[in-house]
Amino acid sequence: MSKQSILDISQFLPYQLVSLSTKVSEDFAQVYSTEAGLTQAQWRVLSHVFNLEIATAKRVCELANMDKSTVSRAIKQLEEKRLLQITKHPTDKRASVLRATEEGLNVYKQLTPKAKEWESALLSNFTDNEKTTLRELIAKLSMSVEEKSDK
Repeated sequence: MSKQSILDISQFLPYQLVSLSTKVSEDFAQVYSTEAGLTQAQWRVLSHVFNLEIATAKRVCELANMDKSTVSRAIKQLEEKRLLQITKHPTDKRASVLRATEEGLNVYKQLTPKAKEWESALLSNFTDNEKTTLRELIAKLSMSVEEKSDK
């Protein structure tokens, strides 16, 4: 095999993105784990509940790109911690709606400024233009992946 036909995995974009994502996620996990005793799945579910008008487990799975069993487990744990409550969907009697409790709201309010501070520190070496460009490139890359999967 020639040198040119060998894939340098460390320079392969999917590998770089997964590696970076893992490092970023593990670093940020220190915030919600230390501050509120939440797992990654619990933080993601709780965050999506606050960002959705009507939050269902199915919708959280789609948005968080998490499998159904992970989301279900996180919902159960958040309910046990009294951070979420499950109610009936107003129009679809087969579905349940996830709502934050008062305690869940307090935890989220406690974590939100810390999440923003963490993100700000992460991006502190970037200029405002670079931050904008980074977000635009991520959105463009995401769109490319979605278009590719639609074919």
